[in-house]
Amino acid sequence: MLYNFFSDNFEYDECVSKGSCSIPPSISALQEVIVICLRQLAYYILQLENFGQDCSVESNIIIEALSTVISSTDYNDEQLLNMVSKVYYHVITSRQRYINLCGENNVTSKELKSSLIITPQMNLSQIMSLGEKAFLTKYKKTPRLQKNMADILLAVAKSVAVNVAKLMDYSCEVKEYVRKILTALELLNHSRASLEKLKNNIKTLAELDKKLIGELATAQNKYFGAVCLSEVSLSTTKGKAILVSGESLLDLNNVLEAVKGKDIDVYTHDELIVAHTFEKFKSYENLKGHYGTCSGNCVFDFATFPGAILLTRNSNVNTEYLYRGRLFTTSSVLPKGVVPVKNQDYSALIKSAENAKGFAKGREFPAEVVGYDADEFDELCKNLSSKFSSGEIERLIIVGPTIQTYSQDGYFEKLMKLAGKKDYVISFSYSLPKDNCTYINLASSLPMIYPLLNKLFKNIPIDSEKIAFFITKCDVTALSHMIALKNLGVKTIFFSNCQPKINPSITSTLSSIYGIKLISIPEDDINFVP
Repeated sequence: MLYNFFSDNFEYDECVSKGSCSIPPSISALQEVIVICLRQLAYYILQLENFGQDCSVESNIIIEALSTVISSTDYNDEQLLNMVSKVYYHVITSRQRYINLCGENNVTSKELKSSLIITPQMNLSQIMSLGEKAFLTKYKKTPRLQKNMADILLAVAKSVAVNVAKLMDYSCEVKEYVRKILTALELLNHSRASLEKLKNNIKTLAELDKKLIGELATAQNKYFGAVCLSEVSLSTTKGKAILVSGESLLDLNNVLEAVKGKDIDVYTHDELIVAHTFEKFKSYENLKGHYGTCSGNCVFDFATFPGAILLTRNSNVNTEYLYRGRLFTTSSVLPKGVVPVKNQDYSALIKSAENAKGFAKGREFPAEVVGYDADEFDELCKNLSSKFSSGEIERLIIVGPTIQTYSQDGYFEKLMKLAGKKDYVISFSYSLPKDNCTYINLASSLPMIYPLLNKLFKNIPIDSEKIAFFITKCDVTALSHMIALKNLGVKTIFFSNCQPKINPSITSTLSSIYGIKLISIPEDDINFVP
């Protein structure tokens, strides 16, 4: 829900400038085929589970597909085709298992009717043609509002799957979440599903997503200790190095364990800057600091890093423009040219770092303050609650995610400057030296941000008309968290224009169904309460 980048010099949204957010027609068609296969597989899994069958393998395939391939465009035709084949195989075998069980138990089978039939003889273009046909059929035969709500349901299911995959890394129980994902996907098999059913499933999944984040927060604190306010070095030192990018704290921890006693420095990148705020990571001598000024799709940092690079599990980075050979990943689905790391064997990663030139000399940069002081935040919450109740503070503004382009920099700088003496701004993205503004740098770590919001609104009515949230990061989790906030009663949420990632028709539906506003100009938006 809330995101941040780490440099005042970040000028461009590389995702947009390189066109990497746009989905090529071939990718879109193959993704459509995968979605059809996933929702059919969900149907047969649910039927098989009614017979007491174990479908954990098939369920894991659905989580993998939703949380990786269907949530990113950084996969080529061949990779998506492999996923189509994998999922479709399990659709066929699960269907046959179901038919056999019905026969054994004298039960009439109820098989899904589908025009999607894939044979081993089909080539890529033929399968893409099936996807394009299915896509057009959906648009022609399904009423626009129902189609949009179905798309929102799928987006929220993706977000839940992403967080389920993260929680599975901590060996936590996820059956409750997986079954709800299956139920939502199965509903998408019915083109005439009522708006009420779609909306109820969206609400259920969004609430589960929020619960998931709470469990992730608990797991992180259990594994890595308490969070504190930390000064993180952005400087580099001479020597061999490994860059760990993404958001998996577990992967970072495993790399640091693997390089113990070796003359290799480790730097975090992207959202992993928050690792420096946990107790456990402060004990690793090899962890030198954070590298780079970009986030997510930034290619420049990878291109200039003179060592080996690990993309952690569930990372969503664009590697299309990078030189290959020193990129590694622990993800199960590999971008082209990226070397897999399996069974926590980091020997190839370490060897690559040792063979790379490393930093010839170090460079000094100002440090970045990340994290928060728990006691100070508790005191802030008490003061805000008291002042909100007395009327000393009339409006509370939560500035969350930003893409941090020039236009958004200017927008939020002006918005925060326009905040009056009876307004209070809590920003997880921008720092402004004003008495009525508090900046908390937690990158985009939802498991770290949600507990703070829970504390903040423990004694402040979150459903007050005098509270507004600003959410502008256009990723797979955004829709889920806006709807979760609406479920909590939040009256005012502003959302950015997310083309091409989010269809304008979807944004229109968010406005009409959920009352989510589109960001316009600061002078108008600051007056959300006249």
